Amino acid sequence: MEGSSLPVQKMTSKIINFIFFQLVWFVCIIGAATNNTFATVFLSLLIILFHLYITKDKKSELKILLLASIIGFLFDGFLLKSGLVLYADHGWSYSITPLWIIVLWMGFAITLNSSLSWLKKKLNLSILLGAIGGPLAYLAGEKLGAITLLTSDALLVIATGWALITPLLIFVSSKNSKNA
Repeated sequence: MEGSSLPVQKMTSKIINFIFFQLVWFVCIIGAATNNTFATVFLSLLIILFHLYITKDKKSELKILLLASIIGFLFDGFLLKSGLVLYADHGWSYSITPLWIIVLWMGFAITLNSSLSWLKKKLNLSILLGAIGGPLAYLAGEKLGAITLLTSDALLVIATGWALITPLLIFVSSKNSKNA
């Protein structure tokens, strides 16, 4: 009977992980839209740190967090420099990717070995999820006032980027994870 509780525990863990990601996403978006970026980043990092505290494979999680942060910094920096998006970050006067965006990427990274681990052997589905989910997240961010999409090409570029980045991050996470 004890063994039967393991799948329930894993499912509960994945649900909690998904909730953590949703919290990070909403906190970052609402914080950026309402000029509360310091509180946003602080609270989101606490959620990510709690995830790291409760995860078993900390080394793998840290690697994917770092990689996602770098990719997010570069990709969203490209979107910004290309004039495709504008970030509503009142406390950020630099023309580089705002910190809250990087934290969003970290939030996405915590799902790769948990709530999105089912995608690890589904390359085509991860491409499709990235191509649809990425632009939907940016559109939702725009509706909530955190970003502005500046051109009609922005969504196409975002969809293409996420269609490439999502399977890449999933592939890397599967190679580094003990649970792969």
